[in-house]
Amino acid sequence: MDAQVALGTLLLLIGFLVLVLTLLLRSRKGPDPSVRSVEPFQSIQAEIGHAAESGGAIHIALGSGALYGQDAITSLAGLQIVESLVDTAVSYGAPPIVTVGDPTLLPLAQDVIRRAYERNRGIGAYDPNNVRFVAPSPMAYAAGAASMIGLENITSNVVTGAFGAEASLVADAAIQRDLSSSGAVGAPVAAGVLFPTTDQLAVGEELYAAGAQMSNKRHYLVSLVAHDILRVILILAIFGSAILAFLGR
Repeated sequence: MDAQVALGTLLLLIGFLVLVLTLLLRSRKGPDPSVRSVEPFQSIQAEIGHAAESGGAIHIALGSGALYGQDAITSLAGLQIVESLVDTAVSYGAPPIVTVGDPTLLPLAQDVIRRAYERNRGIGAYDPNNVRFVAPSPMAYAAGAASMIGLENITSNVVTGAFGAEASLVADAAIQRDLSSSGAVGAPVAAGVLFPTTDQLAVGEELYAAGAQMSNKRHYLVSLVAHDILRVILILAIFGSAILAFLGR
C-alpha cells in the first residue's frame, strides 16, 4: 500500500509539473509543437470554404449544453470549433449562423463571431442576431434548428457540442436539402445518429482536439500536447497500481 501511495504521489507531482510547463510554453514565443492528426478535421475548413463560395450561410449547431455542470467542457470544445470555422466563413463573406439551446452559450458565441469580424476588418457587417437561442430543451432546440435549415439559405451544416439523440433532427434536415455536413460530438448516442449522415465526423476525445487541429493556435496546440502527456501519466498510474496490487505490496 505504501508503494502504491508513493507511486500515486510521484505521478501527481509529474502531472503538476506538466501543467506548470504548459502554462509557461503558452506564454512564450517559439516554434509550434506538432500534434497528432485527427482525420475528420483535415477537410472541414475546405468544405466550409466551398460552401461559402456559393453565397449561402454556414449553420453551426452548438447544442444544448450549459457552461456549468457535466456538459461544460463539451460546450467549450464546441465553441473552439466555432472559433476555428467562423474566420473562414467571414473571410468569404458568408455570414455564420450559430444556433444554441442554452442561454449561457449565447453571449460567448456572439463574442466569438464578433471577434472574427474584427480580425477580418468587417465589424460593420457583424450581426449579433446571427447567433440564435432557439429553445431550452434538447428536442425543442433540435427541432427549431432543423426548421431553420429548411427555411433559410444554408449551404453547409456543422453539428458540434453537447448533443444526444436529438442530433438526428438536425442531420436529417441537412440531408433533405443535400447540404455538406460535418460534426464533432462527445456522446456515443449522438455519434451513432450522425455516423450515417457524414464522412466528416469526430467523436469522443477527438472533439477536444478540435481547437488545436482546426485553428492551429499555439495555446491550443500546447494544451493538446499537455493533454496527451497527462493521459499517458494516467495510464501508467493505472498499470503501476495494478502491478503493485498483483505483487501484494
